[in-house]
Amino acid sequence: MVSRMVSSASQEATGSATQWVKGEIDVVTEAASGVALGELQEALAALPRRRTQALPALHLVDEVFGFLDYSALEEVAKWIHMPRAELFAVATSYTEFRWHPLASDSVRVCRGMSCQIAAGESAAEGEAHECMFLCAAAVDGAMAVHGSGRIEASVDDSVIEAARAIVPGGLTRVTRRRTGSSAGWRGWETASRLSPSEALALVRESGLLGRGGAYFPVHLKWGGAVEASSRNGQPLLVANGEEGEPGTFKDRWLMESDPQRILEGIRIACHVLGASEAYWYINGMADRSAAAATEAIEAATASGLIDGVNVEIRRGAGGYVCGEESVILESIEGRRAVPRLKPPYPTERGLWGRPTAINSVETLANVPDIFEFGADWFREVGAEGMPGTKLIQLSGAFRNRGVVELPLGTSVARIVEVGEPSAPLAGVTMGGPSGGFLSAENLDTPIAPGAMDGHGALLGAGGIIAIPRSFGIERALAVWAEYNANESCGKCTPCREGSGRMASALAEGNWADVEALIPLISAGSLCGLGQMAPNPVTSARHQFGGSVV
Repeated sequence: MVSRMVSSASQEATGSATQWVKGEIDVVTEAASGVALGELQEALAALPRRRTQALPALHLVDEVFGFLDYSALEEVAKWIHMPRAELFAVATSYTEFRWHPLASDSVRVCRGMSCQIAAGESAAEGEAHECMFLCAAAVDGAMAVHGSGRIEASVDDSVIEAARAIVPGGLTRVTRRRTGSSAGWRGWETASRLSPSEALALVRESGLLGRGGAYFPVHLKWGGAVEASSRNGQPLLVANGEEGEPGTFKDRWLMESDPQRILEGIRIACHVLGASEAYWYINGMADRSAAAATEAIEAATASGLIDGVNVEIRRGAGGYVCGEESVILESIEGRRAVPRLKPPYPTERGLWGRPTAINSVETLANVPDIFEFGADWFREVGAEGMPGTKLIQLSGAFRNRGVVELPLGTSVARIVEVGEPSAPLAGVTMGGPSGGFLSAENLDTPIAPGAMDGHGALLGAGGIIAIPRSFGIERALAVWAEYNANESCGKCTPCREGSGRMASALAEGNWADVEALIPLISAGSLCGLGQMAPNPVTSARHQFGGSVV
């Protein structure tokens, strides 16, 4: 019934699952008070009574109780007309939800790569928590959250000022903050005067590639959805702000600092697609991003800037796999956070079988400037076949941790120079747990889509973590392997079983088993998380040779 067993929350909850779904609620926590249930019922009344509201309803339970109380879940199941077994399966497929209240003196310690580097050999006491995505703030010890407070912090963006000189002419683009609630929406003004086909042609001329990690040409994705609309109905748009990859935080920076820019990109995309509905999917821990996005939508609505388009915010609830586009679709539809089989691809059949374009927040933030300044302007910066800039996130053993904007094609060595290493480096890791490594001797490699060195070093979403020699590549490799094992959604056997066995084999130094597992996991897994899980291993072997054995 419940295939996800890897997170501690799921393991804790599973013991009572059978009793609960039979209606024999096992009281693991104190019974919900009448006051809290009344508050929940009042909050639920604002939600439509359908299963697509499963995740928003679970968030309401978490907000009211601080954990998922079984009695409260009974109320949710009744309200959205969803079988209790299915609701429980949905709830346990996310990693953020808790199944018991936190003690007032509890301490949650981040076990993300950047925090482990900051902690060094010191082991902070407390409950281990997967990456809290406060990587830029990790310094002199792992991030720790005391009590039952939300895990939230603003990203320090002071490094952006220091990095501007690297961009030719001191030019900044996506990081150029605008003033006012809408800053004129000059890109939308231009786009609105063009037909959808003319606007799509301008995007094609610009050469804009997606900035989420796959770098798929945006015009092909939008054009594919438009073409499929004649068969499968009006297209939909999803703005992906999940950003659940350790070492990444640029989408949060964008959403907190200039949400209107993203919303303008959403409006232009909907014009091209012919879409009247859009979903803005935001990480469940990014409260400030969600608040800023809400304010931006309210201001744009009041100004009439998004007339004809309904933009709805949806919050994730944890899990690396939630950044995968088909998992986002399942999440919005109120289903378990697991990937779909492909094909069909979302542009053919996405949300509710309708053509759906899914673009990252950074991708959409590039769109308004293309329409305001033109395709030629956009192509002035970057390299052949990859125009424009990329937001790079620096964490780990850097003195300057934060977000920098640089042209695609810039060497990693130049980026490391901007970050200013705080200790001698063994190398850097890029692209998160699905990415790879570059040794200190190979930092002259330029940032680019795809396998940058041909053996696993990936730009991905643009997170670069500096690994000091004192930490070592072997330990970094173990961190990524353990993370991939813990974050497997459990849907397919090669990833669920193979990633855990790979982590164990690495810990034991059993390289024969590691080598045997690599093709089984990469070829047999359903989605990118499993397919790319062996990537750090193959990359480290290429970059560092026998030194990692």
